[in-house]
Amino acid sequence: MRRIRQLAVVLLLVIATGVIASADSRGPISILGNADFTADNGVVGGTGTQDDPYIIAGWEVDVPAGQRFGVRIENATAHFVLRGLVISGALALDGAAIRVGFVTHGTIEGCTVTNSTHGVDIVSSTDLVFRDSVLTVNGRGLSVIGETAEEYRHTIEESVELKGQAVLYYYGLDGETIDGKYGTHLTVAASRNVTISNNEIENGDGIELAFVEDSTVVGNQAYRSAGIPTTNGLLLYRSNDNLIEGNNFRNNEEAAIQLSLSNGNTIRDNELLVNDAGIRLYASDENRIEGYNVIFGNTTGILVGLGSSANVISGNIILGERTDQGINLGMATANRIEKNYFTEAEMGLVVEADATNNDIVHNSFIACVWAISNAGANNEFVGNLLSQNTRGVIFPETMSRTTTSGNVFRGNVFDTNGSHVYTNLDSQVNWFTGNVFLGDSASLVADNGTNNRWMRDGVGNYWGGVDAIDDDGDGVADAAFIVYPAGIPDTAPLATIDPMELEVGVIAEMALQTTKLELGDGTMVELPTRVADEPLERYVGFQGFPASLLAESPGILFAFEEEQELQFWMKNVPFDLDIAFFAGDGHLTGQQTMEAFSEAAHAAKDLSQYTLELPSGALADLGVDADTVLVLP
Repeated sequence: MRRIRQLAVVLLLVIATGVIASADSRGPISILGNADFTADNGVVGGTGTQDDPYIIAGWEVDVPAGQRFGVRIENATAHFVLRGLVISGALALDGAAIRVGFVTHGTIEGCTVTNSTHGVDIVSSTDLVFRDSVLTVNGRGLSVIGETAEEYRHTIEESVELKGQAVLYYYGLDGETIDGKYGTHLTVAASRNVTISNNEIENGDGIELAFVEDSTVVGNQAYRSAGIPTTNGLLLYRSNDNLIEGNNFRNNEEAAIQLSLSNGNTIRDNELLVNDAGIRLYASDENRIEGYNVIFGNTTGILVGLGSSANVISGNIILGERTDQGINLGMATANRIEKNYFTEAEMGLVVEADATNNDIVHNSFIACVWAISNAGANNEFVGNLLSQNTRGVIFPETMSRTTTSGNVFRGNVFDTNGSHVYTNLDSQVNWFTGNVFLGDSASLVADNGTNNRWMRDGVGNYWGGVDAIDDDGDGVADAAFIVYPAGIPDTAPLATIDPMELEVGVIAEMALQTTKLELGDGTMVELPTRVADEPLERYVGFQGFPASLLAESPGILFAFEEEQELQFWMKNVPFDLDIAFFAGDGHLTGQQTMEAFSEAAHAAKDLSQYTLELPSGALADLGVDADTVLVLP
């Protein structure tokens, strides 16, 4: 019924202007200036003024193979109307059925686009009217691009349908709420203090914010349910200081979330599933990507490039075998990558040659193929855990195109990797200090560079598999350790390590406290524990933790916000653990022993709010029984 109504409106408009629509077919219309508004280009009336616009009406436009556009109007100041056009066959991936660029005062009404890839592109134009039209396309329906907020100043009515749903386009809002809409296109432009909530955009153009400030995007979905060429789930363009929280963006052909020239935004607690990229930052600064975004199965988890700087990426889980790159730092400077968990990725973190002065701190890289690939300069890698990877840190060969130099690796822990460190032939003056290389470190570390340094400020590294002699008891081995094939000495190798003081990836970010248990006979037991009270900490737990460090390390107390049915598994945990479950009031609800690397679910019979994980056998040794109570912190 809606389409019949639209066609009736078109007929009335044609009659009212005295123009009788033609049923003739023709090829593409191309108008590249005012002088091109001619009969040969489909003009059937008008003089181009506000009161008498040029009319291009009634044509069936068939776009032949190899042509990019059905109707193209650019660099025109005259007033014009496209009315009642039927455009088909615009199949070029870099084209559109209608392209309007660098114009003002145009109207598109009563037009139909079929059998085309993309619908209507509006570029660097102002004051266009788009209404009463139907877009049936496989890809992008409506694209509006501009360098200023005014270039988004258009009247695009909900009478425009994309794939049977109204196009939602808002300009100049202040304080309004857009809630609970279902459709294929949602754009908010030149607006502030807007709440965009609980909307669902399917198989269309996603959600776009352009020149939007101080707004909230919460609880929305944008996704493909069919294999069609679309774009991003959410695009922020020149939009600052917005909150993106609790959304689900999945199966988008490009990014789940893309920020372009957008600063000071916060992205947290979103599910970004099986997109080409989870998040892209292009020329965007001082954004925060934090608070347990689940970034699963994206080809690239997070891409930081095109000069993006001073962004903080913290507290995210990046996983999935489909993930080629967990985080890619391209042309990126002074960003902080902190407390993230990477697993199952082909490459956990990729630092490109143009990435400089970035801090990579307290991340856990577990069971990836390559944990860290670094070709950048002057970056600092501190307190990361690299465990169960095929390769730990690798400097890829650059064939003399660039030099990997000035990077600092300090206080990282390497365990059960196929190799721990490999530096390339074109690396020089990179520093390795205070790192812990477990296992047969002599065969797991290879320095092929020139003048890389394995000691700094009197602090070398701990080399597993070496019987270090420390006769004077100063904590430094008496003999240097030689790193081959370069033959560079670590002149101050660490003789011993204290697991309580190590910074071991995400675990190091868990607060250290004393946990108290009151046994059934009234005995009080005090245990040093880490506290996992954030979603990422609770997910990571002991995953990837070195078995050789467990005996001297604290346990983990998991704390949840409320009682619930808790389930735990042992994926990537290389040792058996005891687990005790406690209710919200502290009474014991169950205890079990969990086997290393098991993916079986372990749960208590009753609802629980806290769990305590300790090395296998510890609960029995402590005398924990059914009457044991957790003394609540």
